[in-house]
Amino acid sequence: MFRAKALPMIDESIFRHLFHADNGRPNKPVQTVIGLLILKDVFDLTDLESLERLAYDLMFHMALGLDVDETECCQKTLHNFRAKLMATAADRLLFQSLTDKIIKTVGVDVGKQRLDSTHIVSNIARLTRLGLFCETIRVFLAALKKNAPKDFDAVPEPLRKRYLKEDGAATRFGDAKSDECRRRLGVCARDVWRLVDRFRGCEEVRTLESYSLLERLLNDQCEITKTPNGGGDGDADNTEPGVPVEVKEPTTISPDSLQSPHDPDVTYSGHKGKGYEVQVAETHGNGELPEIITHVEVTSSSGSDASATLPTLDALAERGIQPKEMAADTTYCSTDNAIAAAARGTELVGPVPGTASDTMPEDHLGKGDFLVDPNGERPSTCVGGQTATKTERNDANGVLRLSFNGAVCAKCPFSDICPARLLKDGTRVFTTTVRQATMEQRRAYEQSEEFKERYAARAGIEATNSELKRAHGLGRLRVRRQPQVRLAVYLKAMACNVKRMVAHFVKALRAAAKVTDVAMAGANCAVEAGRNGTQAVSPRPWLWFPTRCLTS
Repeated sequence: MFRAKALPMIDESIFRHLFHADNGRPNKPVQTVIGLLILKDVFDLTDLESLERLAYDLMFHMALGLDVDETECCQKTLHNFRAKLMATAADRLLFQSLTDKIIKTVGVDVGKQRLDSTHIVSNIARLTRLGLFCETIRVFLAALKKNAPKDFDAVPEPLRKRYLKEDGAATRFGDAKSDECRRRLGVCARDVWRLVDRFRGCEEVRTLESYSLLERLLNDQCEITKTPNGGGDGDADNTEPGVPVEVKEPTTISPDSLQSPHDPDVTYSGHKGKGYEVQVAETHGNGELPEIITHVEVTSSSGSDASATLPTLDALAERGIQPKEMAADTTYCSTDNAIAAAARGTELVGPVPGTASDTMPEDHLGKGDFLVDPNGERPSTCVGGQTATKTERNDANGVLRLSFNGAVCAKCPFSDICPARLLKDGTRVFTTTVRQATMEQRRAYEQSEEFKERYAARAGIEATNSELKRAHGLGRLRVRRQPQVRLAVYLKAMACNVKRMVAHFVKALRAAAKVTDVAMAGANCAVEAGRNGTQAVSPRPWLWFPTRCLTS
C-alpha cells in the first residue's frame, strides 16, 4: 500500500534545482531517498538502522519498489540530500507538497482544524548555569587550540587548565556543590571577560563561532562594572588581576539568552524549560477518514503561542487549505487574533484570555450587558431588549456608536443605571469598540453548550502531539540546531501523515476483502444446500479464515 499510494506522490521534479543541470545525476533516485527518509521516521530508525532495513528487509524492498540489486545506499547519500533540503528550504516544500496530495487523495475536509504547540528538546545536555559557563569556555578553548595554537598558548595556563584537559575533555570545575556554585560562577564570569578582552582585536579569533558565543554569554549573563572585581580567598583566580565584571541576578536574564554552546538557537521557557516549540495544526471532524497534519513550524520557546496564530493561518491560506474554523486553546485566541482571523475568513474557537473586563457594581450596567455584533450582521440590543435604531462604525479607530429610541429607554426599568448617554434630541447613544464588543460577544458565547461541544474537538490534537513524540521520535531528537531540528520535524510530521493514509487504505482494503469472503462463504453454503436438498445455513465466522478452518 505504501508503494501503491505514497511512493507515486513523491514528485522528483520539484527537487531538480538541488542538482547540477548537466553534470551527471544523483547516485540514487530521489524518490527512493525520500521514501527511505519517510520510512525511517515512520519506524523512528537511525540512519544505520534504516540502511540495514533497506539492504535486508523484503518489506522495505516491496515498499520502495526495488529489486534486490538496487538496495544499496550509503549514509553519506542521506546526509548530503538532507543538507541540500536544509540549504534551499526544500524541506518545507517537501512536507507541503506531499501533505496536499494526501489531503486530496484521501478526501479529507480541511474546513475544521485545530492548533496546538508541543515542547521539544534537541540533542543537547540540560546545563546548569555554572555548567553553561564552563562548557562555553571549554568549547572556545578547544576551537582556539585547533585553529590558532599560538593564541591558545598565550592564554594563561591556570585559566586553560580550569576548563580544558590535555585531551580536550571537560574538567570537573563545573561539578561544584551547591554552596560553592556562586563563588565558582564569579570565577567563570571573570574568565569569560578575560578571554573576550584578550582577543577583542584579533580578527583570526573573532571569526570563530565559539568566540561569538563567548561574547554572547558575557552580554547575557554578566554585567560590566565601573570598578574591577578580583577573586577572594579560596577562589581559583585569586592570584590574577581583578576585572570589571559581575554575574547578573537570575531574574534579570532574558529567556532568549544562550542555553547551550552546542545549539545556540535553543531558548528558555519558564513553563517548559529549554528547547523549541513546534506549532502543529491538523484537521478534525472527518469521521472514519484519517485526520491529517496540515502545518508544522518550529518556533522559539521564549515566545508566546499567541504570535503563531496568524502566521499559521497565512501559511495555510497560501496553500488553499485555510480552515473556516480553527480550534485552539486560550493562548492563541486573544481578541486581536480573533478579529484578525475573522478578517481572513477563519473563526477562532477558543476561550477568551483573562477575566471579564467590566467590574461594575450590581447597581450599574457595564458594556458587557449590551449584545453588540461587531460585524453588523445581526441587530444589536441593550439589556432591556430594545434594538438599536442605528449603528455607526469607524473603521479607522474601531469605535462603534449605537443609537436607541429615547422614548422607549425612558420606560425601561434599567434607565437610571444605563451607561448609554442621553442627547438633547432625546436619543440615547451607547459607545464601545469593535475589540470590546468582540470580546464580550465571545465571553457570552463561551457559556453556551454549542461552544463547549465545538471546543471539545481541540483536545484531540494532544493525542497527535503524543503520537509524534512516542511513535516517531519527536520527543527525543537526534539532531541539534534549528535547521536540523526543523527538517526533523517536517519529516516526522510527514511520516505520521503517510502512516495514517496507508493505514486508512489498508483498513478499507481489509473491509472490502471481508465483505467478499462473507459473500463467497454464503454462496458456497447455498450451493452445498442445493446439492443436498437442505436449507442453507449462515456462514460461520471461522469460514473467513482458512487457517482456523484447517485447525477445526
